[in-house]
Amino acid sequence: MPTLHTEHLDREAYSRSTANIDDTKSVGFARQAREWWDRHFSWKAQGCIVLADETDRHLSYIFYKIDRYGDYITVHNLFTPCRYRRSGYARELLRRVFEEASEAHVRRFRMTSVPQSLAFYQSLGMVYWGINGVGDYYCDLPLPEGGLSGVPAMVRKMTVSELVGKSFDTIYTKVGGNEALLSPEQHLAFESDCLKLAEGYMYDALMDLKASRGK
Repeated sequence: MPTLHTEHLDREAYSRSTANIDDTKSVGFARQAREWWDRHFSWKAQGCIVLADETDRHLSYIFYKIDRYGDYITVHNLFTPCRYRRSGYARELLRRVFEEASEAHVRRFRMTSVPQSLAFYQSLGMVYWGINGVGDYYCDLPLPEGGLSGVPAMVRKMTVSELVGKSFDTIYTKVGGNEALLSPEQHLAFESDCLKLAEGYMYDALMDLKASRGK
C-alpha cells in the first residue's frame, strides 16, 4: 500500500474532488452523500475526510460524527470510487477513524449498511440488530479497545446483553418491527441477505433480550 494520509474536505473541496470521479455509480453516491450532509450537518463544523496517497489522489471518502457527549461515533457514509476499490482503502480509512474515536474515549459506534455493502462490513466482523425504516442493516456496538481490528473478537466474547449495553431502547427504536413492513419482493432479498449474514443478523437475539427484560 502506498504512503497514505487523510485530509479534511469542506463542501467546495469535496465537490472539486468528486468531480474527478469517472464512474456513474460512484458519482451518484458522492452526490447523495453531499446532499445528505447538506440537510443534516454543517460543513463548517465538520465535512468529509478523504484518504489520499503521496500524489494526493483521493482514494476513499468518509462522513462521520462524534456526538458532543463523546458517547457515539456514527458513520454516515463511506465509499470508494470504482477505480480504487479492492485495495483496502476503505478499511484503512475506517481504521483511522476508529483509532481517533478510541483516543477520544468514545463509548460506542453505529452505522448502517446497504445490502450491496454487507460483504465488506461482514469481513470487518460487523453484526446487525435488524433493518431500519428504509431497509438498511443497523449496527450499534461498543467501540473495541483494539479499534476496528478488535471488532470480531469483541463480538465473539461478549454476550448479547453486553453488546447492547445501555443502548437497548436506541437500538430497538431503530429496528423494531421493520421486517414486517417489507414488500414480498423486498422480503425475498432480505431472506437471502440473512442467509449470508447467518449469526451476524441478531434481530432474534435482540427480541429474546427484550423478552427477558420484560420490555
